[in-house]
Amino acid sequence: MKKVYVAVNILLVLLGLACANTADDKKLQQYIDVNPRESIERINKFLSEKDKDRIESFLRRQNLTATFDESGFWIARIEQGNGTKIQEGSAVALEATISLLDGTLCYTYTEYNPLIFIVNKSNELSEKTELQNAVSGLHSALILIEDKERAILIFPPHLAHGVIGDSNNIPPRSILVYDIKVLEVK
Repeated sequence: MKKVYVAVNILLVLLGLACANTADDKKLQQYIDVNPRESIERINKFLSEKDKDRIESFLRRQNLTATFDESGFWIARIEQGNGTKIQEGSAVALEATISLLDGTLCYTYTEYNPLIFIVNKSNELSEKTELQNAVSGLHSALILIEDKERAILIFPPHLAHGVIGDSNNIPPRSILVYDIKVLEVK
């Protein structure tokens, strides 16, 4: 059992080092502890702080005014909606571009090929109904948005595709920028 803890600790340290630049290497060392649970918690906190710094820098560079939601994402409202709030269980159709912080385009959904899913329902339900899957952060964000609204949503890795990415266009531990427009709510 102790070997598993050591292996997990080593893996997390390597992941942390891979995500940090050389100036941060010494800072990261202070989060490494002999207790694997404490090490994991410290590394997660360190990575979350780095993600927050990167997002805030992005917002400044883009001259965007965004609000931080306690769920862990940022929202910048671009165009006002029609006043109809999106409800949990609603089927939504979105026009969206999904990109990385550096501007790399990952996915595009258009008016003719929208991202369609049910808000706050599991991906399993989406697969059964042949609707598309959506990252967990998007579910939380949409209940704050109105029909026909356009917004930019920024999700840190834990609300997007996490440590592993999506095995396609989104690399591991990616911060995602969703530029969305709500096309329809049912």
